[in-house]
Amino acid sequence: MVGGDVLRAGQPQLAELYPGLADLLASVEARLRQVCEETDGFLSRAAQSALSGRGKRLRPAILLLAAESAGRATESSAILASVVELVHTASLVHDDVVDGSGSRRGKRSANAQWGSKISVLLGDYLLAGALDLLSTAERDKFLPQLLSVAKRMCAGQVEELLAAGRGVSEREYLAMVRAKTGALFGFCGGAGAESGGGSPEVAGALARFGERFGVAFQLADDILDLVGTDGRSGKPEGRDLAQRKFTLPLIIAAQRGGAKLREQLEGMLAQDGVSSQDARTVRELAESAGAIEFAWERVHEWLEAARDELAVVPEGDAKQALLVLAGERFPMPVMN
Repeated sequence: MVGGDVLRAGQPQLAELYPGLADLLASVEARLRQVCEETDGFLSRAAQSALSGRGKRLRPAILLLAAESAGRATESSAILASVVELVHTASLVHDDVVDGSGSRRGKRSANAQWGSKISVLLGDYLLAGALDLLSTAERDKFLPQLLSVAKRMCAGQVEELLAAGRGVSEREYLAMVRAKTGALFGFCGGAGAESGGGSPEVAGALARFGERFGVAFQLADDILDLVGTDGRSGKPEGRDLAQRKFTLPLIIAAQRGGAKLREQLEGMLAQDGVSSQDARTVRELAESAGAIEFAWERVHEWLEAARDELAVVPEGDAKQALLVLAGERFPMPVMN
């Protein structure tokens, strides 16, 4: 599967991957509505808006499939899946404030609609809703893990901001990706398996599956941000360049092009804004260096590593769904 196949595959209907997933995801949606309806007025409407749109509910789906593949998705699994979606959505609301982004999931971002002050409070409200969903037993078991993941996500985002406009190594970049994206996917795999009654060995394997899948997901997202998706993503293209981020294609291009190309790329990204012409130039430089193709190879290496982790997971339809999700149905990873 080459990069273009990801685009041609389009967005998979997650509920088609596994019998019963539609009902499980419907349970998640009901809990999300419950969080939104606990407060009357503006905040309730804002929360509903943030949780709607073109997001895939991919993280809840992976958590529920991990639970099913480890044993059986339980009430605890559905609650955790809802918590994960709330935490993820809160992080997106906060990210849009940090990045000054005007759109999210195919519509205007909370930041664009209501400004940064309300958006920060909205993100906080969603986080509070996530914590409120956890029962005492779930809090004792899973909250320490979730807090550790949240700290990793924040640390990864801060490192990315500090690296803006500066060339970083592939190792540094992957460390940021594993923290800001891989960590929450890893929680979905591991916590999902635990909630489904899986053994420590199976839970560990599914946690590693989730993290590796999350890294592949972020790498693909970064590539598509550079090369474009013909407007099918629901997210603005070139956002990483506007935020002066050295993503994997640029890192590889700089490595292959030597000091001169590295200085040229750093010079473009050091500006306050990247023009459309500069964006085209950057894309052409990356393509001519073979960096786009190489970056897609990295995506498929991470997906293969994710699939390998499922070897110890019991055979069944849920495991097969995870294999398919990390294989020929790898989603168009741009509507996060």
